[in-house]
Amino acid sequence: MKRLLGFVSCASLLLAANAAAAPITGADSIRQLHRWPLATQLHLAGTRLLSEARVAAVTEQVQHSDKRLPRAVQLELLGNLAGFYIHESQPSLAIARLLEMRQRAGIDSVHAGHAAMWLSYCYQQLGQPRLGLGYGREAVRVLPRRATDYAVKLGQAYRILADCARMLPDYPLDTHYMRQALAIARRAHDIPRMAVALTYLGETERLSQHPTQAAGLLDSARALYDARPYPDLLVLEQELAARLALRQGHYQAAERELAVLQPLIGVEPLWETDVLTLLVPALTGQGRYREALANQQRLQTLLATRFEENANRRAQELQIRYATARREQELNRQRQRITLLRTQAQLRTAQYSRRLAQLGAATLAGVLLLTLGLLAFTSRQRRLRIEREERLRNRIAADLHDEVGTLLTRVNLQADLLSQEQPHPALERLLGNSRAAAGTMRDIVWGIDAQSDTVGALLDRMRDHLDQTAAPAGLNTHLATDGLPDTLPLPPELRQHLYLVFKEAVTNAARHARHATDLWVSLTRANGQLRLVVHNNGQAPATASRSGLGLRSMRQRAEALRGTLTAGPEPEGGFRVRLVVPF
Repeated sequence: MKRLLGFVSCASLLLAANAAAAPITGADSIRQLHRWPLATQLHLAGTRLLSEARVAAVTEQVQHSDKRLPRAVQLELLGNLAGFYIHESQPSLAIARLLEMRQRAGIDSVHAGHAAMWLSYCYQQLGQPRLGLGYGREAVRVLPRRATDYAVKLGQAYRILADCARMLPDYPLDTHYMRQALAIARRAHDIPRMAVALTYLGETERLSQHPTQAAGLLDSARALYDARPYPDLLVLEQELAARLALRQGHYQAAERELAVLQPLIGVEPLWETDVLTLLVPALTGQGRYREALANQQRLQTLLATRFEENANRRAQELQIRYATARREQELNRQRQRITLLRTQAQLRTAQYSRRLAQLGAATLAGVLLLTLGLLAFTSRQRRLRIEREERLRNRIAADLHDEVGTLLTRVNLQADLLSQEQPHPALERLLGNSRAAAGTMRDIVWGIDAQSDTVGALLDRMRDHLDQTAAPAGLNTHLATDGLPDTLPLPPELRQHLYLVFKEAVTNAARHARHATDLWVSLTRANGQLRLVVHNNGQAPATASRSGLGLRSMRQRAEALRGTLTAGPEPEGGFRVRLVVPF
């Protein structure tokens, strides 16, 4: 009964593997498979294997793994070959092909799911139900829901899982999986499969020592579907009914149930064996020992024949596996030789690459050292040049301060004494010019002095000029900075031009801003720019000849710094000068 149920649960699976049309041109069509269009390749790959020649051709294609064939065609060949071995009761050979099919399937969930389902069935046939359960669960998980036959395949997978659970025996797990198959059949309104599932559940209840529930499920199956047109289902129902009758001691009823199967005995030898297994105790229970003995002898003959057939099949399977193993060993030796040659070639390539890399590294190191040396030499020369320039600037500034500054100071003092002794307009002009020359001289010395190349020195100079120019004009001064620490170095050209623009703007405000009371000066750094803003709250001059000349000078200085300068009256009153330079 167990073998019969396994056959029934996988009957449609085997039919699907071998239901294709007859071959187009025999074994040669398989050997020349790559010459056909893809649709024809898939048709030939799934064509039922009816001859040893075609089996050999498919095996040859599978073993050589022809790279010209698409993966889908290779998977069809492997599945067809596995289906042939399953049909020929050679599950060990089928397992080898199914494992290869499962490995090649990759992300192809259709073929991966079918391979896992077939593996579950093969291991169940070999009496290894735990392995069968593992692959069956994998099939349930992998089978794609988008497939058109998803419900059918999933029901088959659950029935195979139920077979494996029964072999353990684990009847609760068996019932769980079979109820899953029953639910799938109900959703698909598949009446025959619903009847099969109910009968199968009845057999499980009988094995679980629940004859009443088993009888109820059997009655439900018979009421649901007439099993006579469906031999597989008829055998299941009649055998279950006979077993229940034997359990209750109703030997005549058991014989009547088995009599229904007499026309089917010649169809499948396996059915005859199962019928005789139940018929012998039914006849014995009625005291018909002569008939029971005859049937027992017939049963022994069938079992012996089946044992011999199985032994021959096993021997043939072992012979095929031995030949296959030898070929695989030879292929492995060839692969090892190829791998060794490839490894040697890779080692030579690696050695060449390593030497090339060493040469490149040495060359790069030399270039890097040379570059670093040139950079160090250039940096040293630049530092020396800057030091020389700073010494020259400091010497010139000192000489100007000591010589020219002293001379201008004497001239200023003499003019002041003369103007006090003998006041005269010319002396007053001489005194003003000498003081202006002294102030200009101080600005020049400050611009040249290398020790003043900082923000702090610039701000000190700006405060001095505000005190000397804006305060005497009656202006309240406001100086603000942002983002400029006192120790921040400033290039001499930038410092000089900034100060002169500031000086010109402050001077213009002190001289020409009418009714001005406040003067605001801000120096800020932001976003890579330096901004100088001079703003007063007075009225713009009516005539701007002098201021126009001053603005032109300030714009020239802004262009020298690659900056922009804007100057003009503000809408709310006052006059604003704004200088923006990159920093």
